[in-house]
Amino acid sequence: MRKSRNIALVLAIALALGGTMSSCNKTESATKKQSYEYTSLSKGSIESTVASTGTLSVVSSVSVLAQMSGRIENVNVDYNDRVKKGQILATINTDLLKLQAKEAQAAVDKAQATSDLQVLAVQNSKALFDKELLSDYDYKSAVATLNADKADLSSAQASLEEIETEINQYAYITSPIDGIVLARDIDPGASVTGGQVSSSTALFTIAGNLVQMQIEAEVDELDISSIKKGQAVRFTVEANPGVSFNGTVKEIRLVPETSDNVVYYYVIILADNKSGKLLPGMTANVTFIKQNKTDILTVPSAALRFTPSSLTDAEKQKALFLANLPPDMAAADKEKASADYDAIQKAQATAKKSGTTTQTSGLSSLMSGGRMMGGSGGPPGGFGGPPGGPGSAKSSTKTQSSGADQATDSSVVRKPLWYVEDNGKLAAVMVEVGVSDTLKTEVIGADALVGKKIILKVKAE
Repeated sequence: MRKSRNIALVLAIALALGGTMSSCNKTESATKKQSYEYTSLSKGSIESTVASTGTLSVVSSVSVLAQMSGRIENVNVDYNDRVKKGQILATINTDLLKLQAKEAQAAVDKAQATSDLQVLAVQNSKALFDKELLSDYDYKSAVATLNADKADLSSAQASLEEIETEINQYAYITSPIDGIVLARDIDPGASVTGGQVSSSTALFTIAGNLVQMQIEAEVDELDISSIKKGQAVRFTVEANPGVSFNGTVKEIRLVPETSDNVVYYYVIILADNKSGKLLPGMTANVTFIKQNKTDILTVPSAALRFTPSSLTDAEKQKALFLANLPPDMAAADKEKASADYDAIQKAQATAKKSGTTTQTSGLSSLMSGGRMMGGSGGPPGGFGGPPGGPGSAKSSTKTQSSGADQATDSSVVRKPLWYVEDNGKLAAVMVEVGVSDTLKTEVIGADALVGKKIILKVKAE
């Protein structure tokens, strides 16, 4: 009963979809003789990927600025030199600062002498005040003068310390980290401006290391949903043709960029560079690996796009109807289903010719029989035709567990593969389409085609 119901449903929907086609092809010619190029199913692996480009850069770097203004006296490092934290990179001339230091020292000595003298004056004033030989005002005035002299001394000492700090520290431009010098933008004799001034520029750029690099790849908005943190990446650079490097996705930056009305996102990729072959600024051709399947049945993708031009629309419609029959159906049942299809197709053509819009009694009873047996959906596994392109179908199934309110939805795409039967006629088998790498596509449920010659395309004459 189930097989009969399935056949009835396939027939009903196939004929409902193909009624117009048959009326437009009243004269069905025999299959035209054509030569084909063939292929076959093969076991293999398929990798689904997303392609992009990006630029290599260091993972971290620092810019070194001068902390004081002056003239560069010595530059001790050059491009690509490895440096240690605290190492002197360059020195600023301190001749003028040393003269200023002498002047500041003299000011300190003068302030110290004045303060020492005022200490004696306060001591004398205290003795006279205790003997009531000095007024309270005069005594407090002496103490206030001493405090002012001490303040002047502290100010002079601070000025001297500032100059000495510039001479002993700021005049020496040192590396803040261990790393490698990527850029040196200063030469001896050049004047520099202190870092606190907005016009100051970086003297050196130092990278933490080049053992690990990163790529800023631009990924189109259509593909960004396929990219995940930790995803494997493969990339090449033009400087090393034929060599493939590996990396992993570090992060996806959520701020979109727009160029020529195309929206894309930056994806940061970490890559090992122990070989030293990757350099900052190189262009990387990036391949994000979405999915990788091994030991699966594959077929050239072109075979899934083939549509026989030697068949009429009605002939193709019937071939697709037969392809949708259950694969385990007995030969006799298939022959009966084919005969029923032809009979109902003929009845439809007759009804169309006479201007009758009602279904024939055979088709009507077939469809009502399918409904009475519970058939309310399309043919098993979907039928060729939209959606999904010519000869393809998307089928959705929902299964519920007994006694539980749980449902699982799944959507698959099915397309036909065409081949030539032993009698020379074209036939098709509907297969489920899986992962694809553009050139090859995974096919599921194609066991019946193993060892058969599948049509790839029409051979050019």
